[in-house]
Amino acid sequence: MESSITKWDFGSLRTYYSVEPYEEFTQDEYVRDASLVPRLQAELWKAQSRIKELEAERKCPDPFVDYLKEELRKERKERKRAQAENSRLKKKLLDMESSENRLRRERDTMEKVCEELVTRIDELKAETRRVWDEMEEERQMVQTAEMWREERVRVKLMDAKLALQGKYEEMNWFVDELEKCLDVAREVGGTEEMRLRRCEGLIKTARSMEVANDKMDFERFEFVSDD
Repeated sequence: MESSITKWDFGSLRTYYSVEPYEEFTQDEYVRDASLVPRLQAELWKAQSRIKELEAERKCPDPFVDYLKEELRKERKERKRAQAENSRLKKKLLDMESSENRLRRERDTMEKVCEELVTRIDELKAETRRVWDEMEEERQMVQTAEMWREERVRVKLMDAKLALQGKYEEMNWFVDELEKCLDVAREVGGTEEMRLRRCEGLIKTARSMEVANDKMDFERFEFVSDD
């Protein structure tokens, strides 16, 4: 019985239709030339072997494709890492800008407070001078006044002393606060050196106006000029 060629002999329908016959022949030629059968079978087996080789190559992974896949995976991983690093740097930059703005606001606030303290110290200094002048005038009045006015003048002098002492204590408090602000200003930086020297001069002037003793000997109480 002669074997017939079917599409199942080639592994799949696609490969069956993709194989072109080596020669076109009719059934009559096949019958007339029996030697054609072995030759056709050999060609068919050869075609099947080639098809199997091609299918094996298709199933076998391509090193170049694997290389491209690996490079693509590395590129995606590197891109994700770069995006994460960019996000981290962006957050760090925003934090630095926020910190810089906060320090700038603190410095501006500190400078404003220092200016207010300097202004207040100047006012207290002028007021202290005025009280001192009034007290000197009252002291002269005590020396030249009549005996019956001596007691009343002494009471006024004591009131003036108490007022001066209160102003001096208040001025000392502002001087202490100004010294604290100067210490903070040196740590933070950014404040003009001339402004710092002016504050130091005011502190030195204020510290020089000290009372000699608890009895407040006004004859030894001297004012030091800003120069």
